[in-house]
Amino acid sequence: MKLFKLIVLVMLGIMGQNLSAQTEVKSPKEVFEMYFGTFVNNDTAVLNRLNDYLRPTVEGETAYQVDFSTMSRDMMKESTDNFLSAFSKTTADACRKEAEDYFTAMMGNFKTGKLTIKEVKIVQNEHIEDQKIAEVTYSVSFKVPAKFSDIPTGDIKNVKPEELKKYLVQSVQDFKNADKTVVTEQKFSLYQLNEGGKIYYWNGSPDEIVSGLTDFYFESFGSK
Repeated sequence: MKLFKLIVLVMLGIMGQNLSAQTEVKSPKEVFEMYFGTFVNNDTAVLNRLNDYLRPTVEGETAYQVDFSTMSRDMMKESTDNFLSAFSKTTADACRKEAEDYFTAMMGNFKTGKLTIKEVKIVQNEHIEDQKIAEVTYSVSFKVPAKFSDIPTGDIKNVKPEELKKYLVQSVQDFKNADKTVVTEQKFSLYQLNEGGKIYYWNGSPDEIVSGLTDFYFESFGSK
């Protein structure tokens, strides 16, 4: 009888070790905060922490390779070029710096959006047996101008450099002095990975966070 009890205790001990080993390295809330800090706030330090966290799940490699400086520079050039293409070459050339300042201020307010985690729900993945998903419901608040300065009227090709400059300079101030807070609620899924007896969370399409938020952000300008 004593031997039987000893065997049971040993088995329970082993089971307890296995169960305790199946622990979350980080909670879904912590992981999502890293995704948000990386892909919305563009924080390099947070990106490094996210990659360090995911390294065991990608055989020691770097999961997300993002150069925020290059990405920001490319986005700035594309946005500025597209915006100025509507005006005459003379006006566009004269107002390039002001246009760049305009988009810098606009995206600055986006990148400083404030995150609040509302709920984290663990559910079964309907498509993969034995995999669970953390459904994160969160809200983000942005500061935006309640009203923009009036854009020059008339034929856009006839807008003079000084008119466009005045509009852009004032719009930069509108963003810097943004007097309205807008809030959106979104959802994002994090998928469980079991690696080395530990549970990790990840999502291979983090751009979903950005696309959902930018749609809301740009639609909120100037609304009552």
